[in-house]
Amino acid sequence: MAQSRRVLIVGGSQASGLFEAVERREARAVVLGIPEILERQAVAPCVDQVVALDLTQPLVSIVRTIRGLAQAHACAGIVPITEYALVPAAFVAQQLGLPGLPVKAVQNTRDKARMRAVLARSGLAQVRYAACRDVTEGREFLESVGGPIVVKPILGTASDGVSRVDSPEQLAAAFALAGQARSFGGVLCEELVPGPEVSVEGYSVDGVFTLVAVTDKVTDERFLEVGHSQPSAHSASDQQAISAFVAAALHALGVGEGVSHTEVKLTPAGPVLIETHTRMGGGNIHLLTRRTTGIDLADLTVGFALGEKPQLQPRPTGRGAAVRFLTSRPGRIESVVVPPLVDGIEDATVYVAPGAAVGQRSSSLDRLGHVVAVADSAASACRAAEAFRDRIVVRYLEEGEPWTAQVA
Repeated sequence: MAQSRRVLIVGGSQASGLFEAVERREARAVVLGIPEILERQAVAPCVDQVVALDLTQPLVSIVRTIRGLAQAHACAGIVPITEYALVPAAFVAQQLGLPGLPVKAVQNTRDKARMRAVLARSGLAQVRYAACRDVTEGREFLESVGGPIVVKPILGTASDGVSRVDSPEQLAAAFALAGQARSFGGVLCEELVPGPEVSVEGYSVDGVFTLVAVTDKVTDERFLEVGHSQPSAHSASDQQAISAFVAAALHALGVGEGVSHTEVKLTPAGPVLIETHTRMGGGNIHLLTRRTTGIDLADLTVGFALGEKPQLQPRPTGRGAAVRFLTSRPGRIESVVVPPLVDGIEDATVYVAPGAAVGQRSSSLDRLGHVVAVADSAASACRAAEAFRDRIVVRYLEEGEPWTAQVA
């Protein structure tokens, strides 16, 4: 019997459907994962080995680790899941002649200052921005904009270390928060643009972009995403404009192959790019997409890693789907009580165990759990997910009084 192909999954994954996609191809998986994600992850039957990845290593060491594991298992493809894994995985795929985007294209999306510069050279500059070395430069940028700005880590992800700044007095704290992000790379300051935020789920084959879904988002005051829903409530014309804009931006950045997740604000002047990623969206967006369009982004992700070129079109299912997240205040968890699932609630998962210390929420990695609902419309699914989330009770050891998790 011929030996099964192996896929190296880098970053670890809680993405439902990813390992099923591996199994569907009669392949096997090796997981190189971030410890905090591996702790939440059950080992699927198709997984041959799980190895912890130390992201504090220099890039060259991470590349060496990925390449060594890929070669040891003769992997036919590499699937980077988390933002931290995208660039080193691209280097290894290029070195080993495996399917994947050019390293330059991945770097264009991973480095937010570089992304802005590339888009500006392509005539797609939309917001004023500056890579600022210190608070003084941040103050100069704030004064030049004359309004609120966003301060973020250049290499950040998951809303980690992101702040809104309205006055010079807030800059020192914003720079300090950005510097504490799990992935830093310097500080980028951008003007804050108005409008609702959406994400665009899609894929590209040979440079042609296919829109799969537009996801409506709920964010809090720290830009942390606390809810997603599909189908989008925005008009068909708005969604067409968003799709055309994202296609142009991806082309400018050199992203011509694979699954992408692009965050956009719909301003009075049209769509404005916030950032884009050469991976599927996190926060269970792929579950919503599968329920509302029939497209399995997890399956596409594995397929692209193995050199497949899908030609799929989304077909609305007539269903709405939503996810709502449990957020936290600082403290130590005593217990989390989740009621039995009810009709319309597909999943309610808690990420933290009793005794876990949780901090002030600042990134999606700090959320306590999620609720996924499916209904006859996005609005109904949102209401169902929120109602169920509000029945989940989180108790903290130092207080002893119940606290019901709420969206900010």
